[in-house]
Amino acid sequence: MLVATVLGVLLVPAPARAEEPRPGLLRVAHLSPDTPAVDVSVTPAAADPAEVLLDPGPVVAPALAYGDVGGYREVPPGISAVSVRGAGAFTAPVLSMRVDVAPGQVRTVVLGGAFADLTLFTVDDDLAPPPAGSARVRVLAAASEPTVDVSLAGGPVLAAGLRPDSASDAVVVPGGRYGAVVTGGSGKVPLEFPAGSVVTVLVLDAPGGTTLRTAVDATGPAVRPVGGVAAGGRPRLPGSALSGVIASLSRAGSTAVRDAAADTDPVAAPVRLRLPSAGIDAVLTTAGLDGAGALLPPADPALAGWFSGGPRPGAPGPAVIAGHVDWGGSPGALSGLVTAAVGNEVVVDRADGTVARFRVTAVDSYAKDAFPTDRVYGPTTGPELRLITCGGPFDGENYRDNVVVSARLVG
Repeated sequence: MLVATVLGVLLVPAPARAEEPRPGLLRVAHLSPDTPAVDVSVTPAAADPAEVLLDPGPVVAPALAYGDVGGYREVPPGISAVSVRGAGAFTAPVLSMRVDVAPGQVRTVVLGGAFADLTLFTVDDDLAPPPAGSARVRVLAAASEPTVDVSLAGGPVLAAGLRPDSASDAVVVPGGRYGAVVTGGSGKVPLEFPAGSVVTVLVLDAPGGTTLRTAVDATGPAVRPVGGVAAGGRPRLPGSALSGVIASLSRAGSTAVRDAAADTDPVAAPVRLRLPSAGIDAVLTTAGLDGAGALLPPADPALAGWFSGGPRPGAPGPAVIAGHVDWGGSPGALSGLVTAAVGNEVVVDRADGTVARFRVTAVDSYAKDAFPTDRVYGPTTGPELRLITCGGPFDGENYRDNVVVSARLVG
């Protein structure tokens, strides 16, 4: 809650931070060329490796066919049991594997090899953001060729002499569309690597040879904002003077950032943000970057701004919305953000009348001079939301911290 004012500036307490270990992420890829579709189950593993797995747990990837890569699933840190059986079968698993996942670790479990010699193995994934305007790409071989080379027309070699059931080192390439050539292929295969994304290229058997398929591991903005957000802390001004400041800033604006999804994204632009539990109901406008590359909230403190250089709310990746906690001693659009709690619903209304519903997963406070840019703005494996305003101690001119609310799409 807003508890007091000093020099006309609202004092905002920092939210409590959860210290629970971050969950890991796990997914399964079916990369065995002659194996039929399978159901994959995941459950916490018994402490004793010799203990027989009686219940494989819920099916998390049903009817996974050759070349399919399931979505990431959060798992608690520790050892999980991954089990595979024929699609629709109610028999005991034909394969099981214990997979150790550390806090925050991301791994892919691969069903590989020929059907007669089927195996499960793990590949570690790196979802760290690539440089601005680029994508980070690796190759995972799952074809019958003894070795494969993969290269991009007008671009680098992605893999050379890659053996089946192995992964190449990641290569950073400019985001865009490419034609790719693979050993055993019949010509160039069109591939797209969105800027800001992390992508795995699968080498698969195809009629008459091999082909390529992409799996987008994580999606982020093509250009990430840098550092914390100045979203409060202006001293009180007379009404006429405050109006003049707002008008001046509105004319100056921020560095223009083109709506990254304007021409291609089926998700409509957002127009309204609602977080009822925190008393937030704000009209949305676009937000850009200042001269140093930091996200700049709207000049009008009554509005919240969504970063149009990143994903739209509800599209894959981290959609970012920033707004003032206060301005001239009066509450701003996101003044109640500090009271948000894990589990709260966040609703974003879109221009086409549809809505995106999110559930709060974390409420954090970061010092602006130690703002975790990659963690807040970096690629995510699905549609997420970041709400940002100011908080923490006030030094007479600015707030020391940023409050960041993270939420995940639920519908």
